[in-house]
Amino acid sequence: MKIKRILCFVLTTVLMLSFAVNAFAETQGERNALNSAKMYLSIMAFSQSGLIKQLEFEGYSTSEAQYAADNCGADWNEQAAKAARNYLSIMPFSDDGLIEQLEFEGYTHEQAVYGVNNYQGPESGIADQNLQALKSAKQYLSIMAFSYSGLIKQLEYEGYSTEEATYAADNCGADWFEQAAKAAKNYLSIMSFSRSGLIEQLMFEGYTRAQAEYGAKENGY
Repeated sequence: MKIKRILCFVLTTVLMLSFAVNAFAETQGERNALNSAKMYLSIMAFSQSGLIKQLEFEGYSTSEAQYAADNCGADWNEQAAKAARNYLSIMPFSDDGLIEQLEFEGYTHEQAVYGVNNYQGPESGIADQNLQALKSAKQYLSIMAFSYSGLIKQLEYEGYSTEEATYAADNCGADWFEQAAKAAKNYLSIMSFSRSGLIEQLMFEGYTRAQAEYGAKENGY
């Protein structure tokens, strides 16, 4: 028993000395960088590489910034989830689009995928992606005119599935005849068209003949 107690005392002493040596070995610059890293992480999400770049921007050396990122205790998967949540609070994203954005911010592919799957939004899965697609559709329609098929193609280009894009187009509340009129007006503000030429252009953009003819009529044809 005495031997075990002596061994425990020795191990405890060694660990305490080790901590003391590490603390002593930590430079003032590393301590300051670590404090800055923790402050930044308390305010917003960072990837490891993004945090290092931020600290370097603040004037810390690469080694000090790396030390801080390695010892700040951050869970980079959870940082990715926090970043995903922040992005989605600002604008809609498809899953693929959000993963790409997170990777651009310095998260690894695995961290980005984790973030998208674990951001803990108000909804999840298919329902949430339908909602994101719908938000994107309304955002696009607030900027420019789209035909039904043109909007679906645009959403697919942004990374939404055909089913998600179709859901958005079906539920965005757009009047496709009025969208055709708006598109016709935009075309005529750029260049001249004959009636038949304007109708043909609108049909090329995905409007039906009836919608294209309505668009032309509403603009003086």
